[in-house]
Amino acid sequence: MKKRVYVLYGGKSCEHEVSVESALNIINELDKNKYDVFALYINNDGTWTKPFQIKISLTASDLKQLATFKYSQIQSLFDFFVGTLNKNSIVFPVIHGTYGEDGKIQGMLEMFNIPYVGNGVGASSIAMDKILSKKLFDSQGIPQAKFISFSKKQFQSHKNLYIQLVEEQIGFPCFVKPANMGSSIGISRCITVEELLTAIDQALHYDHMVLIEEEIKGKEVLVALTGNEEIRCSLPGEWQRSISFFNYEDKYMDDELTPIIPAVLPQKTYENICSFAKKAYETLGCSGMLRADFFITKNHEIYLNEVNTIPGFTQHSMFPLLFQKSENKTYSELLDYLIDLGYSQHKLKSSLQYIRG
Repeated sequence: MKKRVYVLYGGKSCEHEVSVESALNIINELDKNKYDVFALYINNDGTWTKPFQIKISLTASDLKQLATFKYSQIQSLFDFFVGTLNKNSIVFPVIHGTYGEDGKIQGMLEMFNIPYVGNGVGASSIAMDKILSKKLFDSQGIPQAKFISFSKKQFQSHKNLYIQLVEEQIGFPCFVKPANMGSSIGISRCITVEELLTAIDQALHYDHMVLIEEEIKGKEVLVALTGNEEIRCSLPGEWQRSISFFNYEDKYMDDELTPIIPAVLPQKTYENICSFAKKAYETLGCSGMLRADFFITKNHEIYLNEVNTIPGFTQHSMFPLLFQKSENKTYSELLDYLIDLGYSQHKLKSSLQYIRG
């Protein structure tokens, strides 16, 4: 009997369109001779569609057409989770950002005892929170850019104090980021106090917590990590580019981006990157996959920029490219491997005892 794979995508997130692109590649690359593949779409407003079996290659517009197959009531959706999904099924979440990459979907799937691909609740929620994850990495001695953080209420009450802290502790240029957001949404580079104030206001549209970091001058190098207990680190990769900061459009809509794999680095620098990346993986308690992004200065100093628990799977995404180049395997084989890791992690969790006896 073939396993059922439900690719869960879309969602109530600013990264909705990226999720659709990632899901498109995954659905088209999953081996239909090995799996019964179903698209499971969540609209921008949070409403769920009924699962739709996919037997042929699709386009992005085809996936959006599935939005018309909505569940008419909550009870029908509940019946799907407790009745349709079984041990022969696995969910492949590809919802980037809020309500998908932050542990909410993972928590729901665990409540229904449904196997799923990728990181669990704890790793997902902590990694999504840039402030919390940075504090955690800092406690483990993982090098990062200097940063400060504050809430909307704190900033409104002590605006001058925080501006002074930025000037004295961070300096300009600096980057302003909402605490919980991805794909460079809500992020601004500032070189003056006036730009800083505007950037903070913009970031607070996406989250009530704000992170401000010093600018690290260097190139960005990425590695892909896979595995559960045994962690595998890919070759390093970088983008050939002429700009210092990728915004949303640069990341997903620029057809001229050129990946360089492996990135041009001394072997020792690469080994140190992998060491820090694995330490971040273990610190978060990751499973399945992670993309870790670093800045490397001209003096080969290493700074962890951020991690992504559901990395992109679009045609521009580095994660699948890194795996393919490092493991000499196809996109479909990557998906097979991640699905196997998902089943293994579910089996491990199911072996735990939750009743005292």
